[in-house]
Amino acid sequence: MPSLRTLLAVSALLVSPLALAQSSLSVNWEWLKKHRCDNTSPTLEISGIPEGTASLAVVLNDLDFQNKDRGGGTVPHAGGATASLPEGALGRYLGPCPNNFGTFGHDYSITVRALAADGQTELGRGSATRNFSASKAK
Repeated sequence: MPSLRTLLAVSALLVSPLALAQSSLSVNWEWLKKHRCDNTSPTLEISGIPEGTASLAVVLNDLDFQNKDRGGGTVPHAGGATASLPEGALGRYLGPCPNNFGTFGHDYSITVRALAADGQTELGRGSATRNFSASKAK
C-alpha cells in the first residue's frame, strides 16, 4: 500500500499540467463616483492574456453582500497579451450600489476569464478587488 507521501506526490504531478496550462491575468480599473448605481462598466485594463484567447468573460461580484453577482459580459478578443475594455463594454453589468457609499462602501471583485474559441475552455483567469465608497472613488 503506498504511503501518504507517495499519494500526495502523485496527485501533485497529476494537477501540475492543468495548473501550468492556465495563465494568471492581471485586472485593473478605477472607480469613478459616476459609477455609483450606474450600469456603465468602468474601463478595464487586462494583461497576461494567453495566446489563443478568443473572448474575455467578465463578472463583477459584491463581496460584502453574500458575494452577489452584479453581472458583466463576454467580449471578443482580437489577440495580444493586453486588452483595454472601454467604459460601457459589458452588456449585462449592474454597477456598484452600496447602501453605505458615504462611509465604508462595499468591496467588489472583478474576475476575468480568458476563453478559447469554443467559449468553454478557460485559458487563464485573474481577478482584483477594490472598495467602492465616497472616499475611494474619484
